[in-house]
Amino acid sequence: MNTREVPVAATVRLDHRVHCVRPCAGGFAAVSADGEVTVLDKGLRVVRRLGLGGRVGDVAIARDGTAWAWAATGRLWLGEPGGLAKDVPLPDEVACRWLPSGQAVWVAIGTGDEVCVELRDPDHRVRATVTVPDPFGGSMVMLCDHPHDDAVVLWIAAGRDGQESWLLTDGATGPRAERLPAGGSRPALFLPDGRSLLTADDHRIAHVSWPDGAELGALGWADVDREAVEDGGDAPGELVLLPGGHVAWTTRSGRIRTVDLAAMSVVDEITLTGHPLRPAAALHPALAGAENLCTDFDHAVPGADGSVLTVHRADTLVLSALRDWSPA
Repeated sequence: MNTREVPVAATVRLDHRVHCVRPCAGGFAAVSADGEVTVLDKGLRVVRRLGLGGRVGDVAIARDGTAWAWAATGRLWLGEPGGLAKDVPLPDEVACRWLPSGQAVWVAIGTGDEVCVELRDPDHRVRATVTVPDPFGGSMVMLCDHPHDDAVVLWIAAGRDGQESWLLTDGATGPRAERLPAGGSRPALFLPDGRSLLTADDHRIAHVSWPDGAELGALGWADVDREAVEDGGDAPGELVLLPGGHVAWTTRSGRIRTVDLAAMSVVDEITLTGHPLRPAAALHPALAGAENLCTDFDHAVPGADGSVLTVHRADTLVLSALRDWSPA
């Protein structure tokens, strides 16, 4: 398999570790688990630093960067960090995601046996709710992007007990919830037209049409890295949509393969300039003698205008372009 190097546009090393990254006003906001935030512009230049007041769960930022939502220390805050913000007490298991307009925010609250999903105005007024079951009990909840402005994907995850993905849509009569044909260990990932989705677990990825749920194709992990399957040296990670009908399938060892969705086959492997494939022992001294290849890549966050930010070694951010990731 060919390995292709992707050029890097910018790199910055932060003075804190990264818990999550969110697109923000054309750039990005990097958040630590303790609530430290570094806001960066589209070239990864630091715009400002701020704090969220304590250990955070989820963070959401409206597309233009003016509206924030964050769950911290048992409360949900809406507003501007360090400025005007209103808070209400909520259970610890909370996820949030703004509508692109910034006029309302999705809030998912895990209550044990079910997940209550609300649409809240910026002043915390609950304008509509919908409830879905939590078949596993006490699950983690996450809200993920959907290509349509009026929709999000709810992911209910309970580790080895199982996972479910739901499509939530803000309709004229209130939010509607539909269970998705995606029982894998990753949230369902919709393609840009919203008419099909990708589902993934530790064994394969599948391309599934929506809403009829027909499987359009699949690729097994064993067909990507049979050696890793046999020796347990690596395992599948997240999916990142690419232009031209491709997706990147990452691994827990920081490797990135590109997949042609029409053929459901691997095209090549990519690395980012300055972050090459190396033996595991070179990156992780505790693994002395380990020869399986890895990189320092952790996860990726697509941004505005086709950019993508990647996190490396927990505190280093790298900017590149999705068009350069794609083999198309």
